[in-house]
Amino acid sequence: MSSNMRIGGLASGMDIDQIVKDLMKIQNMKMDKLKQEKQIFEWQQEDYRTINSTLRSFRDNQVFQMKLQSTYLARNATSSNENTVKATASSLAHEGTHRITVKNLAEGASLTSSAKISATENLATLNDQFGTAHTDPLDFVVNDVIFQMDPQTESIYDLVGRINQHSSAGVSLNTTQRATATEAQVQKLKLADSALAEGLTITIGDKKVALWDSTNSQYESESIAKSALKADVLYDIASLTTGDAVVDAIKSDIDDGTLAITGATLTKTDVGELTITSNEVGAEKAVTAKVAGGKSWDVRASYDSTVDRFFLFTNKTGEDQKLEVVNNTLAQQLKLTDAATPTVNAISNGTNADVVIDGMEITEYKSNEFTLNGVTYRLQNADPAATTIIQVQTDNDAVYNSIKSFIDEYNKLMDTLDTKLNEKRYKDYTWPLTEDQQEKLTDNQIDMWKEKARSGMLRNDNTLRDIRDKLRSTMGELSKIGIVTTSDYFSSKLEIKEDTLKKAIQNDLQGVMDVFTGSGDGVDGVGQKLSDHVSSGISTIIEKAGANGNKADDDSFLGKRIDNVNDDIDNLEDRLKQIEDRYWRQFSAMEAAINKLNQQSSWLMQQFGGGA
Repeated sequence: MSSNMRIGGLASGMDIDQIVKDLMKIQNMKMDKLKQEKQIFEWQQEDYRTINSTLRSFRDNQVFQMKLQSTYLARNATSSNENTVKATASSLAHEGTHRITVKNLAEGASLTSSAKISATENLATLNDQFGTAHTDPLDFVVNDVIFQMDPQTESIYDLVGRINQHSSAGVSLNTTQRATATEAQVQKLKLADSALAEGLTITIGDKKVALWDSTNSQYESESIAKSALKADVLYDIASLTTGDAVVDAIKSDIDDGTLAITGATLTKTDVGELTITSNEVGAEKAVTAKVAGGKSWDVRASYDSTVDRFFLFTNKTGEDQKLEVVNNTLAQQLKLTDAATPTVNAISNGTNADVVIDGMEITEYKSNEFTLNGVTYRLQNADPAATTIIQVQTDNDAVYNSIKSFIDEYNKLMDTLDTKLNEKRYKDYTWPLTEDQQEKLTDNQIDMWKEKARSGMLRNDNTLRDIRDKLRSTMGELSKIGIVTTSDYFSSKLEIKEDTLKKAIQNDLQGVMDVFTGSGDGVDGVGQKLSDHVSSGISTIIEKAGANGNKADDDSFLGKRIDNVNDDIDNLEDRLKQIEDRYWRQFSAMEAAINKLNQQSSWLMQQFGGGA
């Protein structure tokens, strides 16, 4: 806006503001047309890009699946006794019969109390339950992880919760003294050798340390690992091969200031063990530790008050699963170990499945679900005396459903293209509306106006018509297997003659597959032809409207036109400002002249009046 002084009709009595606005309305009509032209280009670009997303999804999903031979080699598997074995088959399975005998299921490791464990019905605390008066903490040690329990305040359910919520194998982190108004927080962190794994992180207060394996790392360098793990200090477990060595390294770095833990003192109190003591009392001053990552913890626990027994088990099955509970006071109270043999720990090992398939005994499977030659077996129960028959056949229904799903998606695409090509264009409805137009319309009328203005942006578009016609021509090859055009001449959709297609699948599955995938003699099938046509169409649309999300450096046809219109709008805005300033200068000059005449007239009147 010009900074020139604007005189608004004080001398002439004219509404100069309104006069200038009315004069500028004529000039602004050019601006309205430019903005409306830009809106059309933007809507066309938006519609093209939406079509491109639809084409890309169709190509990458439905068309891709129809190019794969596995789509037509669908198999199903039936079991003669699903109480023993259930089975499914992939396209890799061959038709035929398999015989399986389940001698033993794969099992996890498990330990159970040898008898009832409670001395009373009061389960409020461990002391209450076992009828003891322990004042010192009790350790429960399973697979090198120590769970330190307070028998005066914690119950068996607390122990179960601790075990089930633990995250890293071989790591124990226990609060031996909780922060109060008069006491500081104390925690004990213990690392067993079995805990050492890349990715294990230990956060103590405001510092984070992490383990890294320089000889077998997922990270290319120490600096990358440190950044990825967001660690303050990294410890190489290729050289620090025991939990105790890592603890010594942490303690050494704390002592020399390399790793400064704010608000806490760390002391080594046992092999592989650090004690973290807050320097100040109060819960808000407590420095706490937490552990994440590392080796997965697959141990679970439960307690059943009805049978009054404690259960410990692994989530996974197989011979590599193991449970070992150290023989100590709490383990004895849980009746997992025996006080008469204090040096003997409670140990349980998992087992692999033992099956005989087609005469071959296999004992290597760690899970009760495994796949052999495309058949997935799910073992339910062991029955060494019984043989279950697994029958693998071609799944004709699955093939039919895949083709039907493909045709359904094709029809949706054709419907989208036909709708855009035939959508009516209302050229008399322009957008955006001018101020005068908006003042004359209600909000509902404005919405309806915009809907009509938005309609028909790609009506009779040559690019879309070319894509549609090529796809429709290619799909004509499917008529030989019962997929034909609908009776609606104006529609591009297809319909399936169900009996014809099912007979083709039943009697000549190879022929059906060849139609879609090609015969292998250099002739492309419908799948590849469609993929090529869709890819070509996508490229053409990108040239015309740019790629989705690409706003900067858009050198597409419409992108350039929008840029040109933006330049025209900028230039016109400058010219309109100049014109408006010119109008105001002219009217200001007129006002000044009238004001001067008024002053002269007043002087003359005074002179004549004075002479009288």
